Formats: sequence, structure tokens, C-alpha cells
Amino acid sequence: MTSDKSRAAEIWQAAKAKLRHILHKDTMAQWFDNIVIVDMDGSDIILGVSDEFFADWFTNNFGDILSKALNDIDGNSYTFSLRTGFEPVHVKEEPPAAKPEPKAEVVGDEPVPLQVAIQQRTARTSRPATIHHGVVRHTFDNFVVGEENRYAFAAAEMVAHSPGSYNPLYIYGDTGIGKTHLIQAVRNEMLALNPDMRVRYASCEEILNDFVDSLHQREKYSKFRSSLRDIDALLVDDVHALANKEQLQEQFFNTFNDLYRQNKQIILTSDKQPCEIQGLEKRLISRFESGVTTEITPPGYEIRLAILRQTADEYMCSKIDPEVLDFLAVNISSSVRRLKGALLRVVCSASATGNRITVPFAETVLHELLEDENSAKSVSFEEIQSKVAAHFGLRISDILSNRRPRNIAEPRMVAMYLCRTLTGGSFPEIGAAFGKNHATVMNAMKKIPELCKTSESLRHSVQLLERQLKQKK
Repeated sequence: MTSDKSRAAEIWQAAKAKLRHILHKDTMAQWFDNIVIVDMDGSDIILGVSDEFFADWFTNNFGDILSKALNDIDGNSYTFSLRTGFEPVHVKEEPPAAKPEPKAEVVGDEPVPLQVAIQQRTARTSRPATIHHGVVRHTFDNFVVGEENRYAFAAAEMVAHSPGSYNPLYIYGDTGIGKTHLIQAVRNEMLALNPDMRVRYASCEEILNDFVDSLHQREKYSKFRSSLRDIDALLVDDVHALANKEQLQEQFFNTFNDLYRQNKQIILTSDKQPCEIQGLEKRLISRFESGVTTEITPPGYEIRLAILRQTADEYMCSKIDPEVLDFLAVNISSSVRRLKGALLRVVCSASATGNRITVPFAETVLHELLEDENSAKSVSFEEIQSKVAAHFGLRISDILSNRRPRNIAEPRMVAMYLCRTLTGGSFPEIGAAFGKNHATVMNAMKKIPELCKTSESLRHSVQLLERQLKQKK
């Protein structure tokens, strides 16, 4: 007799088989393949996930599509529920059985034959593809995925393959950490899968210039309006530039509503959350927050190193000493754009002078940049303590006290964590600034990332404080 768990596994595999014809393989690998079969209760499949953050994000972004996939399996319909605390056990799955006819991959309302989609993807990775007479540099294939950006990456791939699924998609984060790469990767993927799709990508500044130019002639205004509405997808970079521009905000509000009603895909990027943009109308904030909002945070050391290796390969300079790449990854953390630029500057300087690329040579070439990086990290312990205390509604004396209720102990650990990550101060130095020993700081460094995995509000608080402290300098 088949057990409930075995039956649940069979239904889960059938649902995933349906989803593979809709979702990209990377999305399946990152989300659905990390889910554990727990049990079955009547017609409800109980699925195990790692934590509450995963559960909330999965439900909000994949709940509807999974519910549809669970409909009409062996003549029945099933539901699903999630339980936290389960780590995935990766077992290599057997590939789905071959079908006599290739299935279609759905992109919007237009099915693209799977073989064609595979051929297009292979073509993009084996030789430079051209769209609008330019070499495609921003694709999903050359975007380095890590913990800092995997949610944004998964959402971006989803809308590229199923436009309108998340609407709007709002991606925010510091300057130079991959937002433009990701939004342009969406455009390039959309056009590769459906060349007839009308995709408008523009910076907000470009839209502003077109709008100002259109005010002088009625014909130009009609053309401007059409360029934003007679399309299938609107992708706008740096949407915070709308701030304090009342007429343009009025145009954007009406354009947004028109596209949204038609289920046309809207993607926006910014360096701030909608509610943080001063001078943005409340009705636009409400619209921007009505879909999926996801953040890209500054990349950690491992991702910075992976980006450098990829850039070295891309520019045919893969023989660079690993010590040089490690040096750059450790010392340049402000932005991905600056990190790549630093590597290319070192390579070009070595080529021009005939020097061998070594760490001392890189230090000489990048002297001013490295000084700027160090000065950007010069936020003080006192500033961090003050900022954290104000954010959590405490006094600095509370942060520095020995009191241990959760509403004080947790912010204290956040302050210690930020002192370590933003200043590079030693554990004893930070401990002394709080009147604690180094072990207390080490515990905070371990505890805060763990707490952020289970508390989305704390995660957002830490990221907001980090961003504000960096912008202060």
C-alpha cells in the first residue's frame, strides 16, 4: 500500500513536471528543488522549507502558479501547505520521460517551442548575440548569483519568461551592485524568446528628457505617450529620479495604470524602497509597492571574487594571479561596477607598461581608488551606536548598558554587527566600545545573520541601517 508521503512525492513530481514547461530551470533549481516532501493530509500536500522567509517569499511569488499546477492531477485537485525547519536533501532526479512532441515554453500569451528556446539560449552563450545592433553584455547567464541577489534574480527570470506574473517588479539597492545588469537581462531574454515583443527599456532621466522635449510640440507629445504605452513591457531604471517632478509623476501614474490594466509587465529599479523616496506622490508609492519588491544588497567577499573571476575570463585575462583577485575582492567592496573597473584598469596598465600583474603593482595603479574605499568605510562606532539606538527607539545608554531584555539585547547585537562589517574593527576594539569582551561581539556576528533568516523585519532593519550609514559618508 502506498504511504501518504510516497503519494505526496508522486503528486509533487507531477506538479513540478508541469512547472518545468513554464518556469526557467534556474528558478526551479533555486526554489522548487529546495523543498522537502513532509507528508500528506487528505488532499493537502505538506512541504518542508528552510525558514519563514523562504516560506513567505515562496507563497507570495509562486503560490498561485503552484496551486494551478496541483489542479487536475490524476483527475483530482490538491492543495499545499508549508512547514519550516527542513533542509533540502539533494537527490539527483530522473529526467522527465521523453515526449513524442516537444512541449512549448510559455512566454506571456505566446508559446515558444522548447527546442527553439534552447537553441536561442545556446546561441546566446556560444557567441555574442545582437539586439538593436549592440553586443548583449547583460544576460542571466553572466549574472553572478549569490545570497545577496538570488531573490531578485529569481523574480527577474520569472517575469522574463512569464511577463505579467509579478507586476510591478521593483528592484532596489545601492548604486553599482547589479540592478541595471538584471533589468537589461530581462529585456534581452524577452527579446531572445520573442523577437516581436515590444519592450521599452529606459532610464528615468531619459524619460524625463523625452517628456520635456515633447511639451513643445503636440506631435512629439503623442509620440512620447505612445512610446510608454503601446508596448508589452516597460522597464525603467533609477525610478527615484521621479522625485519632485509633479508633471512627470502625473504622466507616469497614468501610464502605470494603463499598462497594469492590460497586464503589461512593469519593472522598476531604484536605490531606495518606494517609501524612502522623498518627493514621490503617495499614490505612486502605493502602485510601486503593489507587486513584488526585492532588494539587492552589496555582494560579500565570495561573490566579489566570483565576479572578478568571471570578468577575467570574459576579457581573456584568466591567467591573473589568484592573489591579485583576492586582493581586489577584499579591498573593493563599494560596488560591482567599481570592482570590475579596477580589474580592467590593472590589466590595461600592465599591458601598456609591460609590467607583470602582481599585488604591489595593483596597489600602485589603484592607489587613489583604494584610499577612497578606505575613507568610505570610516564611519565611527559612536555614529553606528547612535543610528541603531534611534532606529529602535532606544537611548545610547540602553545600547551600552548591561540590560538584557530582547528589545535592547537584539539592537545591541545589531550595532556590534554593523561596527564589524562597516569599519573592519577588531573584536576587542568593538567590545571595548560597548563595555563588553570580544566573545560578546563574536556571538553577535554569528547571531544576527541567523536571526535575519527567520525575521524579515530584522533583516530589513539591518539592511536599511547599513545603507543609511554608508550613504552618510
